[in-house]
Amino acid sequence: MTKHAEIPTGCWPAVLRDEHAAAYAGEKTVDAFLSRVGTIWPKPFIETGTGKGKFRAWRKIDLDQAIGVTAGNADPEAW
Repeated sequence: MTKHAEIPTGCWPAVLRDEHAAAYAGEKTVDAFLSRVGTIWPKPFIETGTGKGKFRAWRKIDLDQAIGVTAGNADPEAW
């Protein structure tokens, strides 16, 4: 079963797990996001474990750079 991207309630955390990173990047599913990691999207800054115990996390600032958001051109209404 495909895991859907999940937009958090409130605000975006500085460190994003798979579901939040996928949603932040605009991907519909985690699988779609993970298939583009290392090409379009940066590799996670934390990646430990295997199988169901696998833990991955991305820094929001790294995803911002891939998206092209900087402090000077950030549009708060866009996110």
